[in-house]
Amino acid sequence: MSLPEPLPYFPRPDLLAEVTRLLISGANVTLFAPRRQGKTWFVRYELLPALHEAGWFAARVDLWRNRDNPCLGLVEGLEAIAYANPRSALGMRTPLNLRSVRGAFNAAGVEIEGQWEPAAPPPNPESSLENRLASALQIIAQKGQHCVLALDEFQSLADKSAENFVAAFRTALQDLEGSLSIVFTGSSRDGLTKLFSRSKAPLFRSAISVTLPNLGDDFVDSRADYLEQVASLNVDRAALKDLFRELLRVPLFLNEVVRWMLVKGNASVGEAKKAWIDGKRSDEYSELFANASDLELGIIFWLARSGQKSVYTEEARALIGKFSTIDPLPAHKVQTCIKRLTKNNVIEATGATGEYEIVDQGLQILLDEALDHAMEVMEAYEVEQKANQVGDADE
Repeated sequence: MSLPEPLPYFPRPDLLAEVTRLLISGANVTLFAPRRQGKTWFVRYELLPALHEAGWFAARVDLWRNRDNPCLGLVEGLEAIAYANPRSALGMRTPLNLRSVRGAFNAAGVEIEGQWEPAAPPPNPESSLENRLASALQIIAQKGQHCVLALDEFQSLADKSAENFVAAFRTALQDLEGSLSIVFTGSSRDGLTKLFSRSKAPLFRSAISVTLPNLGDDFVDSRADYLEQVASLNVDRAALKDLFRELLRVPLFLNEVVRWMLVKGNASVGEAKKAWIDGKRSDEYSELFANASDLELGIIFWLARSGQKSVYTEEARALIGKFSTIDPLPAHKVQTCIKRLTKNNVIEATGATGEYEIVDQGLQILLDEALDHAMEVMEAYEVEQKANQVGDADE
């Protein structure tokens, strides 16, 4: 059995209609969703192809292509788009589909809809990043009657050191208003808030914010249909829908579960869930748990299970302090741990003073499972102890 890679994309026609309507109206769009909710899939496999079919020039740059220097990453990505050449139909022996075009466009984190091939930008070592940025945007804006750029993880530019670069970017966009539209996507609410609420960013403030909606039971049914059609696996649909809710409705996580079922030829939702949890614990998050201090683990567990986001309350410090020998736990100790966890992208600020949330929903799920299991063990132990005490009294 051959497995397609990736699993079939599940369309979001209502979201496509909303975003397209806003772009046609002349607005820029900000699309927010936590990581792994499918915003990049939507942009890559639905929005940009639809705009391309409508006659727009459409391309995408992932600002995480250079996490250490997102300003340079954005400029290099835009230059790759600006200097790309249309692929000659005369030189093609076989028709190109969207996947083959993307594979042929050899620039990490950059995609152009249609038939394009990369070309090196002219060397200009003396030009500043800001000038290179403006030049690339000017060239891109001339590639079609109307152009749209999707900029993934735009909150990467929220650092104060990038303030001048962002100002130059904003000015360049103002000069091209009417011929170039932008779809900003981001997974950090705090980072996007910092960028789009600054008083000196009127163009950014004018972007219309759209929140990626959660997928529903019809998405789960599509995965169950796929299992039946491809592998003749009849999965318990009700159990799979319950699992999707336990997975916080993250489509990537359910796709991982479905792929395990396909590989193993096993339709058991319970076994698939256990395999998924075990895999996350032993692989993806093992380094985090091995390297985090006791206090850092306390903060993570508090955020995962308390239902609260503040880490500086007396109640929070009392629970977090149980993970260490420090009693009472001073606020500055918590603050030191918060800085490290934020720097390592484990948690992020919500925008409210002293409030944080776990970045990775997979980690949230794993912590819920770990604490649920720990409570079950403790309850079983207490029952056993009481039974033993009753037995000793009878003797």
